Amino acid sequence: RVKVYRLTDDGKWDDQGTGHVIVDYFKRTKELGLIVIDEKDNETILVHQISSNEIYRRQEDTIISWRDSNFPTDLALSFQEPVGCSYIWDQIIGIQRDLQFNTIGTSDIYQRT
Repeated sequence: RVKVYRLTDDGKWDDQGTGHVIVDYFKRTKELGLIVIDEKDNETILVHQISSNEIYRRQEDTIISWRDSNFPTDLALSFQEPVGCSYIWDQIIGIQRDLQFNTIGTSDIYQRT
């Protein structure tokens, strides 16, 4: 269970809703991302493609935040339980590592024989 917050222009965190977060593939781009579905009406609250360029921060035991490069705003997920935060944090870090490794793996340095 997670709350989604968006930083407003006046520097306040605006509650976007409460739901459940999953890490899943986006069919169109075939990239991994975070999806938060509202717990009451099953509407999508957040869709965010995980990028190797984003700087994700873990704050305390239950908050993950980042500045979304697609939308000039900061976002935060506030988890009800530390274990849920740890699980999603590990997923984000693993995906970023894979993305960075794949970028390095396709560079000219590794293409030489």
